Amino acid sequence: MYYTVELVLKSYMPKQLEPGMWFITKLHQDTIKEYVEIWALDKVPPQPIEEFITKNGAPVEPYLIHEEQVIAQPHEIGWWDVGEESDTLRDIELKDVNLIINEWDGYVDVEFDEQDYVIEDVLSPIIYDGKVTMCEAFTYEEDDDDDDHYDDETDLDDDTWKEEN
Repeated sequence: MYYTVELVLKSYMPKQLEPGMWFITKLHQDTIKEYVEIWALDKVPPQPIEEFITKNGAPVEPYLIHEEQVIAQPHEIGWWDVGEESDTLRDIELKDVNLIINEWDGYVDVEFDEQDYVIEDVLSPIIYDGKVTMCEAFTYEEDDDDDDHYDDETDLDDDTWKEEN
């Protein structure tokens, strides 16, 4: 079972910069083409940390949130399910994070344990090898309880559908 949750990027102040830290850059700001790019630090910059953060902003960490509940911490993010194209999972990449933020407004589907939800009324994501599984937002729609696939207004016992001669 999948639920749509929000990927939220929270900034923090590190004591030192390290390769792999994520940062946000706004591109084409104040235009119709405005979007954000999440990028990773590839090496420690030569300038002091204060100067780098003043220019680039503080680093950010990803969290998955559902109705104010933290669903996944940064270290649990995660596996990416490409859908029916493949049966394998892969590590999420920055291009996926950028897609989630820019194309799906930060929303992503996460795999949850339906039985835990029924028993505890709490969403518990399925953790596989320490990570949650995510896929494109709104991929898995909730099934309707009505299995007959007719509109509520349709009444097959009603003869009004017949043409009059």
